[in-house]
Amino acid sequence: MRNLIAYLFVIISCAGCVSRWRLPEVGCEWFNLSANEIWVTDAIGLPDESFCGRLMPSQGEDQLSSTTSTIMESVRIEDTIVIKWKENGINGWPHGVETLPNGTPATGVLHEATFKRADLGIPAKLSHARVRFTYLGGDKWRVKLYDPETLYEGTDRVKDFSPPYQKP
Repeated sequence: MRNLIAYLFVIISCAGCVSRWRLPEVGCEWFNLSANEIWVTDAIGLPDESFCGRLMPSQGEDQLSSTTSTIMESVRIEDTIVIKWKENGINGWPHGVETLPNGTPATGVLHEATFKRADLGIPAKLSHARVRFTYLGGDKWRVKLYDPETLYEGTDRVKDFSPPYQKP
């Protein structure tokens, strides 16, 4: 009986420690709210694992419309984040896409947006977070930083950094 009480005491006292000792988890979510299909060709300043590629147009920021990557370790974010993408109009690439040797589409208009990490409120090192990149069309992006447990709801806004956090 004495061992059982000691065992329960240890379990209860360590229950609060589990959340502090959880494994790192950083998610990068990409959405396209424009009418055009886009192809993100590069994301400079972000970890390689956060890259998304082709983004189809969607009506909202929900899990089914996202391209998401989860990195199970702490990541470093550079001081400057540059997102490069190609846009090929409303039709996008209906018959597939011819790619260049580096894997990017051979057709489409190249665009670029530059952000300062400090302006976005993103720390240099992330361990437990989600970063949401949303293309709004017209060369405009919105970047949000979330806690990893935040649900997809209208009230889940933690930080909303809409343009003009871009290079003119």
